[in-house]
Amino acid sequence: MKNENRTYIGVLQIRIKIESAFSLKDKRQVVRSVLERVEHRLTFSASEVGDMDMINLSSLAFVCVSNSNKHLEERLDKLEHFLEDDFRFEIIESNSEILNYY
Repeated sequence: MKNENRTYIGVLQIRIKIESAFSLKDKRQVVRSVLERVEHRLTFSASEVGDMDMINLSSLAFVCVSNSNKHLEERLDKLEHFLEDDFRFEIIESNSEILNYY
């Protein structure tokens, strides 16, 4: 019997460098703005997950759930392009993965 109820989880984790940040407050303003823009415009769940005390670095994670692997690939690609177009930071590491959850 074929299971038609598939769940796919798409994850993108990036590490960014924020040259314009001279304090943790500067950094947090950029990070908060990025997370909010992604959550509202692209409907991903998003969080800062590392480098919390580093002034110019931040690790961010974005997650989305779908019933289609192809749909998640398209959404993750769109997210990566959206983030690459943001002039406030440079992406220095990027890793994406789609998990198949039954």
